[in-house]
Amino acid sequence: MDPRLARRAAAAAFTAGLAADVLFDRVGLGINVPIATVAILALVIWLAPNRRPADPLDLWLPVVAVMASLGPALRTDPSVVVLDLGLVGLATAAWSLAMSGVPVTRRAASSVILLGCLAGLVATVALAWLVTRSGADGFFSRGFGQLGRFAAIARGVLIAVPVVAGFSLLLASADAVFGRAIDEAFRLPIDLGEVVDRGAFSVLAAGLIAGPLVLAAGGAGLFSWSGLGAGAGTSRAATAEVEPARARRVGAVETLTVLAAVDLLFGAFAIVQVVYLFGGVDTLGVVGMTYSDYARQGYFQLVGVVGLAGLLLLGAHEVVGRTRALLVGALALLGLTSVILASAALRLALYQGAYGWTELRFFVAASIAWLALCLALAIGLLVADRMRWLPHALAASAVAVTLAVSVLGPQAFVIRQNLARVVDPGLVAPGGFAGFDLPYGLTLGEDAVPDLVAALAVLPPAERAALLRQLQLRRAELTGDPTTAGPLSWNLSREQARSALEALPER
Repeated sequence: MDPRLARRAAAAAFTAGLAADVLFDRVGLGINVPIATVAILALVIWLAPNRRPADPLDLWLPVVAVMASLGPALRTDPSVVVLDLGLVGLATAAWSLAMSGVPVTRRAASSVILLGCLAGLVATVALAWLVTRSGADGFFSRGFGQLGRFAAIARGVLIAVPVVAGFSLLLASADAVFGRAIDEAFRLPIDLGEVVDRGAFSVLAAGLIAGPLVLAAGGAGLFSWSGLGAGAGTSRAATAEVEPARARRVGAVETLTVLAAVDLLFGAFAIVQVVYLFGGVDTLGVVGMTYSDYARQGYFQLVGVVGLAGLLLLGAHEVVGRTRALLVGALALLGLTSVILASAALRLALYQGAYGWTELRFFVAASIAWLALCLALAIGLLVADRMRWLPHALAASAVAVTLAVSVLGPQAFVIRQNLARVVDPGLVAPGGFAGFDLPYGLTLGEDAVPDLVAALAVLPPAERAALLRQLQLRRAELTGDPTTAGPLSWNLSREQARSALEALPER
C-alpha cells in the first residue's frame, strides 16, 4: 500500500473511532448501528484504490449489511441482535474484499472460507499495519529531523509516555501513598479516567474499523488473494517495500531515554517504599488507612511490574547493545526493581501472616522467588557482559522453580501451614485470622487430603464433625470412581489420600 493511502486510511480509522465513541460508548444499540454501517461502507468505497468496480455478483453484499444493521434498531432480543451484528460484520468484510478487486460470490465455498480466515488475520493487525506503513516513506522522520540533535530524545520521550504511564498505573494501584502522590502531581481540571476510558474505546473502535479499510485497499499486501486456495503469501514487491520500514528500528538514544524515564519513576516509588513501607512512617494521615491495611495490598501489581521491567531490560539491551550508558541505566533499573520486588515480598508476608496461605498466595510467593533469582542472574550476566545467556538462565531458573514447586506440593503445603497457625497462634499476626478456613480447604484436591485428615486432631468439635462428614464423602467418591481403579491410573497423591481416608471411622 502506498504510504499516502495508508495515512489517509489511518486518519479515517481514528476519526471513525472518535465518531464511534459518540455513537456507541455508553449508548444503547439502536439507529446508531445502521448509521455506523452506512458510514463504514462509504469509507470502504472511498478508500478502494482507483475506485475499482466490484464484481456485479457481489453487489448484494452492502445491501445485506445495511438490512442486517436495521435489526438492532428494530429488535431488542439479544439473540437476534447478536446474529444481525455478526451478519453485518461478515457482509462488510466481504464487501471490502470485493471493492479491492477480489471476487467473493463466484468463488467456491472452500475458497470463500479460506478467504474469510485470511481476511480475519489481516483485520486483526490492520490498524498497527496502517500506522507502520504511514511512515514508510519517511514522512514522520522528516518532521522529527527538523528538531536536529534533539529529534532522537523527542522520539524517546514520546515512546516513554505510554511506558511510564503503564508502570505508573500499576505502581499507583499497588501503593496507596504513591497513588496519592501521582494523583496530586497530575490533578487536572478534567476527569482523567473518563478521558482514558473514552480514548481506549475510540482506539478499539478504530482498530475494528481499520480492518475493512485495509481489506478494501488490497489486503494490505500481506496476502496474495489471486489463486487463493493454492496458497498465499507476500509478494516480492510488498516484501521489498516493507523491509526499509523494518530496518528503521528505534535507536539507542530513544531507548536510553525510555530507560531513564522508567528509572526516575522506579526511584520515586522506591523512596516511598523506604519511607512508608520499610520505615513504618504513619500512613493514616496521608491516605486514611492504617499501616497494616496499607502494607497488605499491591503484591500482584508489583510482581507484574518486575516482570515488565525485565522485558524492558531485554529489549533495551537488544536495541542498544552493551554501552556505558546502558550499563548504568540497566543496573539502576535492576537495583530499583529489587526494591520493588522486596516491597512485594514484604506485602505478601504481612498479608499471609494475617490471613494464612492459599494456593494463589503460594504461587505468588514462588513467582517472587523466581523473579529474585532472575534479578540476581541478570545483574551477574550484565556485569560479566554475558547478556546473551540471560534467556537461557531465565528458562533454567524457571524449570528449577517449577520442579521445586512440584516436589513441595502447593496444596499440602497450604494445609500444613494453616494448621500450624491453629496449633500455634503465635504465628498469626496481630488482628489476623487464627482459625482454619475449612470451606477453602475442602476445595483442594487429593494432595491436601492426608493433611486434612490430620486436621481432625486439632480442630474444634464442630469443625471436626463437619470435616469428618466431608472426608467420608470424599472417600466414597474415590472408592467408587472407576477411572482411577486400574493400574494405569496409579497416582502417588491419590494413593496417599486413599490410605489416609481408610483410617476414618465409617460413621
